[in-house]
Amino acid sequence: MAPSPQIQMLCHTARAALSQSRRRTIHTSSSAYLTRDVHQVHRPQQRRHYLATPTPPLYAQPHKYVTGVTPDQMAESQAMRDWYAANFKDWQDEPDKIIIGEETKEEEAKAEEAAAEEEVHPSAIILPKHLTDRNIRPLVGYLRTPGHEEGSRNCFKLRNPGVNDPNFPLVPGILHGSDPTQNIVSVDSSSKIMIKTPWFEVQRELDRYYHGINGSFENRVYALTVFPSDEAHLDHHRSRHPKDKTTYAIDDETTELITTPGPPLPTPPPRTPVEGMENILVLCTDLQMHPVAHATYCLNYIRYHPNKPISIPIKTVNEEESPTLKRGGFLMFVNKFVECLVEEGAPIPEYIELECTGLKQKEVVRRDRLLVPEGVTIHPRVAEDYLMGTVFGVRG
Repeated sequence: MAPSPQIQMLCHTARAALSQSRRRTIHTSSSAYLTRDVHQVHRPQQRRHYLATPTPPLYAQPHKYVTGVTPDQMAESQAMRDWYAANFKDWQDEPDKIIIGEETKEEEAKAEEAAAEEEVHPSAIILPKHLTDRNIRPLVGYLRTPGHEEGSRNCFKLRNPGVNDPNFPLVPGILHGSDPTQNIVSVDSSSKIMIKTPWFEVQRELDRYYHGINGSFENRVYALTVFPSDEAHLDHHRSRHPKDKTTYAIDDETTELITTPGPPLPTPPPRTPVEGMENILVLCTDLQMHPVAHATYCLNYIRYHPNKPISIPIKTVNEEESPTLKRGGFLMFVNKFVECLVEEGAPIPEYIELECTGLKQKEVVRRDRLLVPEGVTIHPRVAEDYLMGTVFGVRG
C-alpha cells in the first residue's frame, strides 16, 4: 500500500532537514573533505598578493648574556661594549642586523621629527614664537551672520545642527572689552563682535584645563583668530587628517610591484582671517554649560592687554616638608585664585606656587607664602594679609 501524500510530504521535509543539519555539523579532519560544500571543493585557486612592507630593524639583545643590560646602556657606555667584546665575542651575531651607538639615536630622532611633521594638520593655526613663549594657545572662531544667527532659536540651531544641515556644532558668543594698545574702547558699539566658536575647539581646551580643583580654562590667555562666517568647514577641525591609502602588492608570477593609488585626499577649502582679527589676545568668560549633558551653551571673549588683571590658580608645592600635610592633613582653601598683572613679553604662568614647608595644624596661610615668578606681580588691590586657607588634619 502506497503512503498517503501527507506522509510523503513529511518524509521529504525530514530528509531535507537532516541533510541541512549534516552540512552544518562540524566535521573532523578525516571526513571534512567528504562533507565539504561542492562549491568550495571545485572553487578555482585564486592568485595571492602580498603587501610589500619594510622589514623592521633588529636590535642586539645583551640581556641574554647579562641580566638587566639594555641596548641603551650599551649605546651610552663604551667600557661596557669593550667588556662584552672581550667576554662574549659572538653576542653581536644574533640578530644579523645590529644597530647600536649614536646612529640609533639619530635615526630615532629623525623618525620622531618626521612623525611630528606628518601629524601637523594642514589647517592648524601656527602661532608666532613670541606668543608660544608666553604660554598662549590658539583658538579659532567665525563671525555670526547678522539677522540669521541671532536670537534663541537661531543659536539653538547653531549648537544642534540637523541631520541634513551641512554645518557642525557651533557655540555662540560675543567678543567685547577694551584694548588701549589697539585704541578700542568698550563703550563703543563697534567693539562688540558676534562670534561662533566650533564645539571641537572649546571641548579640546575644556578637556585639557577644566578638570581638577583649580580649573584654569577661564584663566588662560588665548590667541583668537576669526574667519568669515561662510568659511566654516568641518575639514578644518578634524583631529586626524586622512592618510594616503596607496597599496602595494607583488605579483607571484612576474615578481613585479603593483601600485594601486588610493582615493585623493580631501583638501580643506581655503580660508582667510578677517582683516585685523588675527591672533587677538582674549580671556574666555561667561562659560555656560548644560546642567545635565554638560554641553557648552555659550562662550564669550574679553580682550586682554598687559594692564588687565588675570586670576591665576594656586598650586601647593613641597607638601612633604610639612609635618601635617605629609601625615594626611590638608589645606582648606578659602581663595583658590589670586589676581596678578603680567608684564609685556613675560610668560603667563598656568598657576602660582604656594610654599607649604613647615605648615602645622590650624596654621593660617596668607599671601606671603606665594612664590611669584619673574615678570608677574600681584595686583595692588589684593591685600597684604590676603587669606589663602587654613591647615587641618593630624598634629605635626
